[in-house]
Amino acid sequence: MSPNRIDTLLTHVYESVLAPDGFQRFVGAFIELFQLKAAMLLTVNRQTQEVKGLWMEGLQEKWMTMYVMEYAAEDVLAHHIRSSPIATFYASNLDLPAAQAQDSRFYREWVEPQGVAWASGAIVLNEGPWLTQMMLQRTPQQPPFSREELDLFNLLMPHLQRAIQMRQRFAELQLGQNLLISGLDVIAMPAILIDEFCRVAHCNRAAGTLLQGRRDLWLEEAHLFCRSSIVTQQLNLEITKAIHASQGTSGDIPGVVLVPRVAQRDLMVLISPMRMAARPDVRSGALLFVFDPEAAPHIRTELVQRLFGLSEAEAQLAVAICSGLTPEAASVERGTSLNTVRTQLKSIFAKTGTSRQADLVSVLLASPAYFLSHQRSGDT
Repeated sequence: MSPNRIDTLLTHVYESVLAPDGFQRFVGAFIELFQLKAAMLLTVNRQTQEVKGLWMEGLQEKWMTMYVMEYAAEDVLAHHIRSSPIATFYASNLDLPAAQAQDSRFYREWVEPQGVAWASGAIVLNEGPWLTQMMLQRTPQQPPFSREELDLFNLLMPHLQRAIQMRQRFAELQLGQNLLISGLDVIAMPAILIDEFCRVAHCNRAAGTLLQGRRDLWLEEAHLFCRSSIVTQQLNLEITKAIHASQGTSGDIPGVVLVPRVAQRDLMVLISPMRMAARPDVRSGALLFVFDPEAAPHIRTELVQRLFGLSEAEAQLAVAICSGLTPEAASVERGTSLNTVRTQLKSIFAKTGTSRQADLVSVLLASPAYFLSHQRSGDT
């Protein structure tokens, strides 16, 4: 292989530090340069076998989904490279017995149907329980991996390690300065910003409160976890899809994951791609919004009063109704007669353009009085 072609590949590695699509061009150039079917940069949890896709080419989304949800734990080559020195490539045709590589459900149901004959991989970075690994595939029509090739791949590893770490640091600095973060902090609904490495970059106040206590959904080593490993895998998969959509490599339909809870209704997590079209220098990511059907909505009384022209007493009643109180319970809580509450409620209906309590609740929950955080500036 000519030095010029290696220099071209190294250029792609270091351009990826600031490129809007990250290491996507590097992955594509790697495929072309080494006659590959597919190439992937993934993060894997050593303990739980969770997989999150970062940059991929040549692997269809359905096969990635199957790998994450069903077959990752049975990948013999992946297990081999995780128990071997990092920054060193290994190949299925060179480092695994043929019978071991082929005599498995993983090979019969995932490898063979894709037309994959040979695979190679290496751990690029080892960061606590999370491993960044590169995986390569070839078809039967392409040559098997050779030791000379693996030696060449290994020469690239220090450069790839350095580039990934540089991009991580730049991503942290950029997101830390991004005005989106301050915008999330005024939203009442729990909101979580995920960077392109599938790590939690920021939680707003409501999300920080929700994630405390390691109960149903929590934060650990900058990654989200649920009590169910299956649900955690589903959540990671939808995050991966959203990040790819924000990079323009797949569709942009938001994903939804239900997080089961004991004796409570499920948490509802909406995962959406995050891309600032007016800022091409801003990298990709995902936004998560969490809805807790058991939580009483937080409505700012003073905003309700100003938005709909209500009196202070009317605004307080409207908020009480939105929080689930009946007119009877509201009259007891406020120490007023039921007739007074009903009279105020009629006035509220007229000023908000509603005619019944259900419509009033819908209007309030769709208004900025709910959308904005109930915490005033200066609150902690």
